[in-house]
Amino acid sequence: VEDSTTNGRRTCIVQKYIHNPLLVHRRKFDIRTYVLCTTVNGNLKTYIYDEGYLRTSSKEYVLGSFNNKLIHLTNDAVQKRSEDYGKFEPGNKLSYNEFQMYLDKTYPDLNICFERDLKPQMNKLTTDVFRACYNKLDPKRRLNCMEVFGLDFMFDDEFRPYMIEVNTNPCLELVSPLLARL
Repeated sequence: VEDSTTNGRRTCIVQKYIHNPLLVHRRKFDIRTYVLCTTVNGNLKTYIYDEGYLRTSSKEYVLGSFNNKLIHLTNDAVQKRSEDYGKFEPGNKLSYNEFQMYLDKTYPDLNICFERDLKPQMNKLTTDVFRACYNKLDPKRRLNCMEVFGLDFMFDDEFRPYMIEVNTNPCLELVSPLLARL
């Protein structure tokens, strides 16, 4: 994008809003996963941590109420300001197992298994992202180094995955027993 006020160049982010998100208890959520990227003896490798968690919103989802961040943004920096923070789940967090129980109860006829049906889709997107930026990660291939990334995913109401964000230095606060265990 060109702009005369910044010497003809500027950076912008283009993003599509997922208007039909999969909901849990009528609230938006995203799924946080972790990836460890290491360079050992100049060899870059990535490892996807087996467990992650769902980050839930404090308010029921309503399309169009974009001024209410508590409906649309699930991260702790926003949700911890809600009077309902932790009301439905400790620290607004659900484990994969708790999510599976929700899927079994809410969609019994679909026979959706998080580990079999949803997690592999997230792992594929994760692999694609790290392959796409492989040469930008530790380009000098230092002898030994590591970095943890937090990847955030959403699913729409047809169970299609979306990677919504990759975070360097992700928050590792212990705001719930689930996060303390992870």
